[in-house]
Amino acid sequence: LLLILLAAGLKPRGFGLANKVSWIKGQAGIRFSKFGIAFTNPFKDSSPANFSGTDDFSLEIALKPASYRGRRFKFILALHSGEDSEQLVMGQWRSWFVVMNGDDYAYKKKIKRLSVDAASPSPTTRFVTVTSGKEGTRIYLDGEYLRSQKDLMLKIPPGGNARLLLGNSVYGRHPWQGDIYGLALYRHTITSREAAVHFQRWAEDRSFSYAEDGKAFALYLFDEKAGTAALDHAGGNLHLEIPSRMQVLEKKVLAPPWQGFGFNRSFIADMMINLFGFIPFGFILFATSIRFGETFEKHGVLITVVFCFSVSLTLEIIQAWIPSRSSHMLDLLLNTLGGWVGVISYRFIQKAKGQRLKVEGSKIK
Repeated sequence: LLLILLAAGLKPRGFGLANKVSWIKGQAGIRFSKFGIAFTNPFKDSSPANFSGTDDFSLEIALKPASYRGRRFKFILALHSGEDSEQLVMGQWRSWFVVMNGDDYAYKKKIKRLSVDAASPSPTTRFVTVTSGKEGTRIYLDGEYLRSQKDLMLKIPPGGNARLLLGNSVYGRHPWQGDIYGLALYRHTITSREAAVHFQRWAEDRSFSYAEDGKAFALYLFDEKAGTAALDHAGGNLHLEIPSRMQVLEKKVLAPPWQGFGFNRSFIADMMINLFGFIPFGFILFATSIRFGETFEKHGVLITVVFCFSVSLTLEIIQAWIPSRSSHMLDLLLNTLGGWVGVISYRFIQKAKGQRLKVEGSKIK
């Protein structure tokens, strides 16, 4: 049972060691399969210019999602400096493109965000432009203005140590699948006319080379077609690293119970697995411990609960280093509770068995 628990707890969910990012053959671009990531070094370590804390900025990205299916929020792009509440995210939920600050992926906190529907029956290549400044935030698709929110001013994470990520979060648990053909970041807001012109120029040759005029803060053409890095063509040193192995950039050990809490099917199923998965282990461990002498019989409950806690704690700590897995305090509590329920179940069965034998003995007399 212990081996089964370890195998179940440490087995990555749909994840392999390889970083699933590849160069697209025959054209500029990189392809993200499940559990891939590309990232830069922190800005302060990579460029003399500081992009963090900029009031006005814009980004342009040409992409094609692999699918509109799935219930999870997926990271297309993120700027992260160590605090989830301050990160800037462009993500995908089904056919919607979403931009926001923070970690309100399920929109439970009702943090301001801006989103647009790709409005196509199946995934197709889109040129997305996002601008944000004192006049609010705007989104364009294929050079056409779609939506704005005047009271939403997105922020680049402050502090100077933000890094750019593509295809996943820093924890490796929000993988996006699809193709990215180009990306440009600017320190100013792009006008509606510029958004339209940039799309037209990109559509002519499917290249972001139009942005090589010095106005972009970071620029990725993705035309290398090989290697482990996508170069920053804006003249800086913000090169995107594409490691051969999937990497978790930030480890979150024993996240508080309220993080990710929600009464949906997957959450409840996960709770039940964590609770009932340790009941047989607690049951058999307690039954075994009381056979090892008076000391074990006297302290069997404590020994069992502490051992279940220790096994669960070990699993949760290791899971923080595994992409696709998460380390939660709630899982630790449920596993420990499951072990204790196993002890109670054994004692209840033994008590019921003893009463039955007592009744049968009295009938014989």
